[in-house]
Amino acid sequence: MKSFNVKAFRIIVFFVISLASSVLFRYDVFGVYKEWSLPSFLNIFKSLLEGIGPFVGALLVVKVFKIKSEITFKGVLGAKSWLMLGMPVFILSLLGVSHDEYNSHLYGFLLGLWIMVYGILEETGWRGYLQNELKDLKPLVKYSVVGVFWYIWHLTFLGNTTLISEVFVAAILILSSWGIGYVTDKTKSIFAAACFHIIGNILGLSSLFAGEVAMNSRLIVVITCSVIWIVIVIRLTREVKGSSTKVEN
Repeated sequence: MKSFNVKAFRIIVFFVISLASSVLFRYDVFGVYKEWSLPSFLNIFKSLLEGIGPFVGALLVVKVFKIKSEITFKGVLGAKSWLMLGMPVFILSLLGVSHDEYNSHLYGFLLGLWIMVYGILEETGWRGYLQNELKDLKPLVKYSVVGVFWYIWHLTFLGNTTLISEVFVAAILILSSWGIGYVTDKTKSIFAAACFHIIGNILGLSSLFAGEVAMNSRLIVVITCSVIWIVIVIRLTREVKGSSTKVEN
């Protein structure tokens, strides 16, 4: 019981930090966030603050409570995790994204970099910390609980919405949590989780991406990356499983 109470307390601390950050920046509590502007094209990176809560919460809880996790940034993928992360950046740079002030290929690179970093910030919390914290639960229960926390954190229910819309959003996030959670358990990699996380953002869950990148470009990125990522994950996890079997024999 004591162990459960400690774990519950850690989760509460993590989520309070994550939620506080979400409220602070999504709703501009102090009235300065929306007015604050970074120099030139760096301004798109300001929105990373909206996803920084899970990252900060996870690092703080892990550090203070000295939690050891088998889920790391690269996991069993090693250097290939960097290859996976770099793919959306490369493809968007190659395709280019039209902008009134900047070179389209430079802007494509910046948007790719932005969405990559945003995915890492969130997934350090949701899968890197929270999924590991719930590792004693059955997989689907674990993934679903993470998905519920993830849904609440987005605070969509505080906006101009409907019950049907919120049920749909919650279902999408919980189902996505099943997929991302499974990938994370297989790869033990936050970077791999971040890759599959950004698929939804690219397709339109990110208002910035939806407003800046044409749908045909988004589909090219998602389809190309998804196929290659799935192949990498399947091959690498099979290799790891094969190595484990040899050791046992």
